[in-house]
Amino acid sequence: MLLKALSIQTIPKAAMRPNLHYYFYLLLIILFINNSNCSAQDTQFSQYYATPLYLNPALTGSSEETRAIVNYRNQWVGLPSSITSFMASFDHKFKYKSFALGGYIKQDNYGVNEGTPLKHNEIIASGSYTIGITKYMGLNLGLQVGYGQNRLDRSALVFNDQLDSFGFTGATTNEPFVTDQVSYADVSTGAMFFGEKYWAGVSIFHLTQPNISFLGEQAYLPVRFAFEAGYKIPLEYKGHYSHIPNYRRKSLTLAMHYQSQGKNDQLSLGAYFHYQPLLFGVWYRGLPLLKESEKDNAINHDAIVLLTGIKVANFNFGYSYDITLSDLPQQHANSHEISLQYTFNLYKDYRKKPKRKPLELSCPSPNL
Repeated sequence: MLLKALSIQTIPKAAMRPNLHYYFYLLLIILFINNSNCSAQDTQFSQYYATPLYLNPALTGSSEETRAIVNYRNQWVGLPSSITSFMASFDHKFKYKSFALGGYIKQDNYGVNEGTPLKHNEIIASGSYTIGITKYMGLNLGLQVGYGQNRLDRSALVFNDQLDSFGFTGATTNEPFVTDQVSYADVSTGAMFFGEKYWAGVSIFHLTQPNISFLGEQAYLPVRFAFEAGYKIPLEYKGHYSHIPNYRRKSLTLAMHYQSQGKNDQLSLGAYFHYQPLLFGVWYRGLPLLKESEKDNAINHDAIVLLTGIKVANFNFGYSYDITLSDLPQQHANSHEISLQYTFNLYKDYRKKPKRKPLELSCPSPNL
């Protein structure tokens, strides 16, 4: 999870001479450590459709096959404080069945220069069940249970009582930490309604609202609410004499994603252009009709996301680049993200016939 006050978190001990940037980082870390009401925020992936289990539990098994996905994100690569996230997921849809199972592991590293003062780990089991409404329409219901952990490395932090007029003293801090590690159970749920060319889903994460304070006080991880929807437009030639090969594999997908957690909310709007084996996308992330609460005259712009991908056999590869629109230094606050997906055909030679005709429905949401 992303702690807002940790976006520029700590001061490396290598900074021995005090300067304006040094005291600015110090002020932020003091606010983070001493403010028990500090809100937390989950990791946000730009390629959120490449993290289906993290996007909505109801998307477990949405590919109708067996798939493994690896995601890597490096956020704000040029700033003193950066965030790296790694995620690996796996899900499987059972042949001629209405349910799917899967899970994922994720790690977030919140670092400053060479230090990593805060790490977040989680391991989640996920499942979904498909209800057929009509031959062309379905509803997926999803549930997730798992375990989360936050680990704090105090040796990577510098506190007020470790400073004097000459800089860092090397003395041990007297800050009243109760623990350096917080663990908790987590429960999330979601639903996805879809047809052949459209989908709309809603999900709720952290239903247990666990206490994540390192100080023994009450600091609860707020519930995250998310809504996503989209429509796939096939760009097909309707005549009978098309000379363009693979023309039916061409499509344009319009999609959106909104999420809210505590006092923070965000909206993403964009489109994918798919011409197999290539995919191109562009996204806008922000809330242009709302102003930021801290700055009455500042429009809530976050980033423009550029995405490209390719599918080769059973492999899907995606790369995205975030161009920041916020007040962060544009030349240093951009982000990179990579996704790699492999689909297994476990039922290639499966010959057992079902007792009844199976419901063949799959959510049309993008894979990259």
